[in-house]
Amino acid sequence: MENLVIEAEDFGVSAGGRALLRGLRFRAAQAGPLVIVGESGAGKSTLARALAGLAPGPATGALRVGGLNLAAASAAELRAWRRRRASIALQDAASALNPQHTLLEQVAEPLRLHRAMGARQARAAAADLLASLDLPASLHARYPAQCSGGQLQRALLAVALAPEPELLVLDEPTSALDAAARDLVLRRLRAEARQRRLAVVTHDLELARALQGQTLVLYGGSVMETGPAARVLAAPRHPYARGLLRAWPREGGKDLQGIPGEPQDGASGCPFANRCSQRIERCLQERPAPDAHGVACLRGGIVTVLAAHGLHKRAGGQPVLRGASLRVQSGETVAITGASGAGKSTLARVLAGLLRPDAGTVEMPGLARDGASGPARNGQGGQGGLAFVPQHAAASVAPHFSVFEAVAEPLAIEGRLDAAALQAAARQALTDARLPAADDFLRRPARRLSGGELQRLAIARALITQPALLIADEPTAALDASVQAKVLRLFLHLQETRGLALLLITHDLPVARHVADRILRLEGGVLTPLAPAPEDLSGQALNRF
Repeated sequence: MENLVIEAEDFGVSAGGRALLRGLRFRAAQAGPLVIVGESGAGKSTLARALAGLAPGPATGALRVGGLNLAAASAAELRAWRRRRASIALQDAASALNPQHTLLEQVAEPLRLHRAMGARQARAAAADLLASLDLPASLHARYPAQCSGGQLQRALLAVALAPEPELLVLDEPTSALDAAARDLVLRRLRAEARQRRLAVVTHDLELARALQGQTLVLYGGSVMETGPAARVLAAPRHPYARGLLRAWPREGGKDLQGIPGEPQDGASGCPFANRCSQRIERCLQERPAPDAHGVACLRGGIVTVLAAHGLHKRAGGQPVLRGASLRVQSGETVAITGASGAGKSTLARVLAGLLRPDAGTVEMPGLARDGASGPARNGQGGQGGLAFVPQHAAASVAPHFSVFEAVAEPLAIEGRLDAAALQAAARQALTDARLPAADDFLRRPARRLSGGELQRLAIARALITQPALLIADEPTAALDASVQAKVLRLFLHLQETRGLALLLITHDLPVARHVADRILRLEGGVLTPLAPAPEDLSGQALNRF
């Protein structure tokens, strides 16, 4: 069957005075399923219904499938579209099936109506179709109320398959299935994809990978990224697509790590701007469309906040770094591990600008300066900048300083804030570091703090500059197990709420595996990627498909 091209141009759907889809632009021309992913409320089901000619409200722009513009089609044209060319299996199978008819009757009906079968022939074909989805004859005479959720989901799939449509739209087709039934349905969908066009809505990223085809990432009713599944689900380029991937339990389940805040309705610019760690002023005003790479981002996708190339450094007459190179992206956690004496702290100080390399460069290319939104950071004049948490927190804090003096020191040196603003910034930084912000704590001498409190004070002092990148050198090395856990939870919390990038220096590999997206090992003065542990490999469950 000839592949149906699906394309949208400024396509939107509104209902109840609210835009459910807005300004959608994408083109799915290559063979294979179109797989639509995103969080709840992203507009996935609305797009699925629109593709089936069942948009829940007025549509604007164009949504073309096989040359038919569904947004401008008449009621008669939409009925004809649904009659034979397209069918849909909705997400809630229990409400989509008629409670007064048996499973067999409901599968036989479209065979009679759309394929002109007689009653006996339709019942026989319906029985075969149900059996092919592992629904035996003993279930065919049952009513929906007598079936499990997984059985209803497969029965609804049979109803959708019965007319042999050109376009088969499936909304969460495996959400209620156990592992065995899920494998069966996946094999069936792969076979169907060779005969007809599939559009599949799913929150299951394993299913999206296994179906291959083209992936469409939605957020706030808009396209964030689109492209081949093998690329989008392995190396996403949009900050939201990366966060969605990292939130999937088998990817580490980091709760949209690096993405602060909540979705915002009615944004005039990029719908993701209020949560994006790399936004600039334009992002609040202009709505991006997917570029040539399928990424809807005014900055071209995820930016690099730190890039080091060919770093060399000698210490005590001995070479410590021998051409070390790395990149850290906005909102990313990178861990650097290595044996004691490998040069990790030297590398950290070079990256933080506290030591000059003998050769090589350190750049911060992606940090916004002109036209950036948000407060100035670390003297950069806009969102951006770098802050450093040294290895020995106690030695880095003047013991005669009060907590307030210690945490406010970076901004006090800059001298840009008045006393009230400096107090407010110090209290916020302490709160973010999960330390008290009351007056008596602000007045407490730093020498009276515990080791764990000093460590968090050093973190608060770094946070007060509102950095885009935080470099932390062995932040848990001198802490007991319970305090280590608190500090690690703090880093994860900070990345979720602030969206900052984190470069963590640690000799503790389990700590690195717990928090990092990528791990690099420093050995012989060179950085090399460390492969994930076998139990961390993404997509491991796909081996069975």
